[in-house]
Amino acid sequence: MPRFRACSILKQLKTMYDEGQLTDIVVEVDHGKTFSCHRNVLAAISPYFRSMFTSGLTESTQKEV
Repeated sequence: MPRFRACSILKQLKTMYDEGQLTDIVVEVDHGKTFSCHRNVLAAISPYFRSMFTSGLTESTQKEV
């Protein structure tokens, strides 16, 4: 049952991402390419982003990084 729930959550997150729902940050990479993202998803999968968003750095309140 927990595996089914995890898959369901991931599918819902993917749907929200595809539809641009509840994205709360824009990440800019090389050559100005941008990605709308869910801040909590980035923090959950990356210690770098978790630190960036939770340590009181300027980036923690910016809408674009």
